[in-house]
Amino acid sequence: MDFRIAADEQRVLFLVVDHLDAGSAPTVDDLSRDAGEDVSREVAALRSKGWILVRHIDDRLTVVALSPLAVTAVRNLFYGRREP
Repeated sequence: MDFRIAADEQRVLFLVVDHLDAGSAPTVDDLSRDAGEDVSREVAALRSKGWILVRHIDDRLTVVALSPLAVTAVRNLFYGRREP
Protein backbone atom coordinates (compact mmCIF):
# COMPACT_ATOMS: atom_id res chain seq x y z
CA MET A 1 0.00 0.00 0.00
CA ASP A 2 1.27 3.44 -0.93
CA PHE A 3 0.54 5.77 1.98
CA ARG A 4 1.32 8.91 -0.03
CA ILE A 5 -1.89 10.39 -1.38
CA ALA A 6 -2.53 13.79 -2.92
CA ALA A 7 -4.93 16.31 -1.38
CA ASP A 8 -7.53 15.62 -4.10
CA GLU A 9 -7.28 11.88 -3.42
CA GLN A 10 -7.69 12.48 0.31
CA ARG A 11 -10.80 14.59 -0.34
CA VAL A 12 -12.33 11.75 -2.38
CA LEU A 13 -11.27 9.22 0.27
CA PHE A 14 -13.22 11.18 2.89
CA LEU A 15 -16.27 11.14 0.59
CA VAL A 16 -15.90 7.37 0.26
CA VAL A 17 -15.68 6.97 4.03
CA ASP A 18 -18.78 9.12 4.54
CA HIS A 19 -20.75 6.88 2.17
CA LEU A 20 -19.44 3.65 3.67
CA ASP A 21 -20.15 4.88 7.22
CA ALA A 22 -23.74 5.61 6.11
CA GLY A 23 -24.06 2.03 4.85
CA SER A 24 -23.88 2.87 1.16
CA ALA A 25 -21.34 1.62 -1.39
CA PRO A 26 -20.76 4.67 -3.62
CA THR A 27 -20.34 4.52 -7.36
CA VAL A 28 -17.87 6.78 -9.13
CA ASP A 29 -20.90 8.74 -10.34
CA ASP A 30 -22.08 9.22 -6.74
CA LEU A 31 -18.66 10.45 -5.67
CA SER A 32 -18.38 12.75 -8.70
CA ARG A 33 -21.78 14.24 -7.90
CA ASP A 34 -20.76 14.81 -4.27
CA ALA A 35 -17.44 16.36 -5.29
CA GLY A 36 -18.96 18.52 -8.00
CA GLU A 37 -16.49 17.20 -10.57
CA ASP A 38 -15.34 13.96 -12.18
CA VAL A 39 -13.30 11.97 -9.66
CA SER A 40 -12.55 8.93 -11.83
CA ARG A 41 -8.83 9.72 -11.78
CA GLU A 42 -8.71 9.98 -7.99
CA VAL A 43 -10.70 6.74 -7.54
CA ALA A 44 -8.31 4.96 -9.92
CA ALA A 45 -5.31 6.32 -8.01
CA LEU A 46 -6.72 5.27 -4.61
CA ARG A 47 -7.44 1.83 -6.01
CA SER A 48 -3.98 1.39 -7.47
CA LYS A 49 -2.36 2.57 -4.23
CA GLY A 50 -4.33 -0.03 -2.26
CA TRP A 51 -6.62 2.29 -0.31
CA ILE A 52 -10.00 1.16 -1.65
CA LEU A 53 -11.60 -2.00 -2.99
CA VAL A 54 -13.63 -1.49 -6.16
CA ARG A 55 -16.02 -3.81 -7.99
CA HIS A 56 -18.31 -3.56 -10.98
CA ILE A 57 -21.87 -3.83 -9.69
CA ASP A 58 -24.67 -3.56 -12.26
CA ASP A 59 -22.04 -2.33 -14.76
CA ARG A 60 -21.12 0.59 -12.50
CA LEU A 61 -17.73 0.99 -10.84
CA THR A 62 -18.49 0.90 -7.11
CA VAL A 63 -16.30 1.33 -4.04
CA VAL A 64 -17.23 -1.56 -1.77
CA ALA A 65 -14.73 -1.11 1.09
CA LEU A 66 -11.51 0.32 2.35
CA SER A 67 -8.55 -1.99 2.38
CA PRO A 68 -7.67 -3.31 5.86
CA LEU A 69 -4.57 -1.09 6.14
CA ALA A 70 -6.55 1.91 4.93
CA VAL A 71 -8.98 1.59 7.85
CA THR A 72 -6.19 2.36 10.31
CA ALA A 73 -4.69 5.04 8.10
CA VAL A 74 -8.06 6.79 7.72
CA ARG A 75 -8.50 6.86 11.49
CA ASN A 76 -5.17 8.69 11.67
CA LEU A 77 -6.19 11.07 8.88
CA PHE A 78 -9.51 11.86 10.57
CA TYR A 79 -7.72 12.44 13.86
CA GLY A 80 -5.52 15.08 12.23
CA ARG A 81 -8.29 16.50 10.00
CA ARG A 82 -9.11 20.15 10.51
CA GLU A 83 -12.56 21.42 9.59
CA PRO A 84 -12.66 24.91 8.01
